[in-house]
Amino acid sequence: MNDMKFWKLIPVMLLVVLSGCKDSLTIDLDNRTVAEGYYDSAQKIEQAVIGGYVDLRRALLANYGWLMYGEARTGDLTVAVSYQQAVASQQLMGADRYVKQLTDWGYFYDVIKDANDVLDIVNNANSDVLNTSQRNLYKGEALALKSAAYFYLARIWGSVPSAEKNNFGQLLTNQEAVTLAATFATEAKGLLPWMLINDDGIESAALTAIRFNKTAITSLLVHEQLWIGNAQNAYDALSTTFTAATTDSLSTFGLSLGVDRRTEIPQTPLSESAVSMPLARLNAIYPSGDSRRTSMFNILTDQNKATLKNSNTDGLELLPVREVNLLFAEAAWRSNRLDEAKTYLVRAAAGATEDYTSLTEATFADALLMERRRMLVGTGQRVFDLIRFGKVSTYIPAFTEGDVQQGAAYWPLSAGSLTGNSLSQNSYWSSKN
Repeated sequence: MNDMKFWKLIPVMLLVVLSGCKDSLTIDLDNRTVAEGYYDSAQKIEQAVIGGYVDLRRALLANYGWLMYGEARTGDLTVAVSYQQAVASQQLMGADRYVKQLTDWGYFYDVIKDANDVLDIVNNANSDVLNTSQRNLYKGEALALKSAAYFYLARIWGSVPSAEKNNFGQLLTNQEAVTLAATFATEAKGLLPWMLINDDGIESAALTAIRFNKTAITSLLVHEQLWIGNAQNAYDALSTTFTAATTDSLSTFGLSLGVDRRTEIPQTPLSESAVSMPLARLNAIYPSGDSRRTSMFNILTDQNKATLKNSNTDGLELLPVREVNLLFAEAAWRSNRLDEAKTYLVRAAAGATEDYTSLTEATFADALLMERRRMLVGTGQRVFDLIRFGKVSTYIPAFTEGDVQQGAAYWPLSAGSLTGNSLSQNSYWSSKN
């Protein structure tokens, strides 16, 4: 059976294992238990692993969340939904029910719950149920999913509660949450393979593209290290993992697409009927002569917009291979290797009109940020990049630098997230109540 078609059936298969999700979720997770002794085969344990991916997909795709947290919030991309303008105008405390759903972090905590359950299952599984390769893969995927969930939580909301047994409910600072995520990613990096194997024992590019692999976890770890200011660690992870010997092993990672019983999950999230870029924004980002104007976009002059050319209708890229050179460039620059950083940026920015060989310490950051904006459009990283580079108020005019210092860049918490606990809204959004 085709790997991707099989993957699309998985959300349906999981309904026999997992209970339904609430409309509004908080850290008070559902009790989704199964009969004792259920996980008595590798196939059943793999179902539990896949449950984490299903919830990650819901966390990011529900109401176009990954774009609302990213490019839609800055106006780089426009989504054809009624709440687009509210998000782009930073009206995140209003009455719109879809925006309210986007302020809820429950699906991300579902991912963490799924992952913790898998880790318990894997640790308790006998050797006749899981062989060493399966044990390492499922454990690595669970750790990677936890890492991704905590990292998204911290980048979207700032300080977030722990869902770990040793300190459940304890509020983690942004730095603490990302450091925890990096700890999980580091462990996963030592377990995950470059390529995943299908049921026939053959390496599968299709399967590798929608499940965590060595490329993806390394990229995620580097993101986390850069976020918390560990540029040297990021550089070391890149330079020791992505070498000449591993060039042919690299793989993009993203979300599998398909039918989901949750109606707010789009099946074709980057379709031209749903997502576009205003023509004025396209011209500002991609100057005349930049070859990516036509290689990445369909330019519809009569409609005053451009749509993304999305050749992959089976998956939504989150950590694309094309980002690796950008990560190298940033890690090198932040660890005082400017000449090396420029080499990686030039290599990454094929099609650009600018001459990046003449960049200086003073001009490199803006050039890199622009190339990330150009090359990673549609991956939902834009606002996260602005926070990391300290450029939120520059590109989101609604906010002053003082607003950013009070937490304006992060999303407000839903009412449900603040009920029955000691959590409080950050100072910027609390003043909007």
